[in-house]
Amino acid sequence: MSTPQIDALQRESRSLKKAFEWAFSIACFLLFSQVSYVPIKAVLFSVGTPDAMAALAHLGEIAARSLPSVALLGAIWTARGLFKAYEGGAVLTPTSGRAVGRLGDWLTASGVLALFVGPASDKMDAVTAAYITTQIVLIGVGLAIRLLGRVQAIAAEIKADNEQIV
Repeated sequence: MSTPQIDALQRESRSLKKAFEWAFSIACFLLFSQVSYVPIKAVLFSVGTPDAMAALAHLGEIAARSLPSVALLGAIWTARGLFKAYEGGAVLTPTSGRAVGRLGDWLTASGVLALFVGPASDKMDAVTAAYITTQIVLIGVGLAIRLLGRVQAIAAEIKADNEQIV
């Protein structure tokens, strides 16, 4: 790549890194406020009462159901790190290739976890079918991004080997 293209990529990566930092912060706040705050409050208020075990069970169920969201938080954090590396000039390097691969891993993990802990019902309705289809697509996209990251890392390693030889 020529220097103006790399400079443009670094500028764009700087703003994307900031955007992913904000997205991560907001997502962490929303996950805590919507998933954790109310059940933890219920557990604290039920200490010493017969409802304490039910409140703990409810907290555990909500924690298990939030695992796909936690994996998506990992994907957002990895994307932020990827654009941070791009901002520093590490565009086509083995490190950035591995970061792209980790991003795909997080997306795949989120989709698989969502299939296991997502809403399940005895009958297949349109909402359940759409949910399952969305998770399968997320798994496919994650695997494709993982493959892209692996190819990029291998290509960067081959390029580095060729430069050492020459």
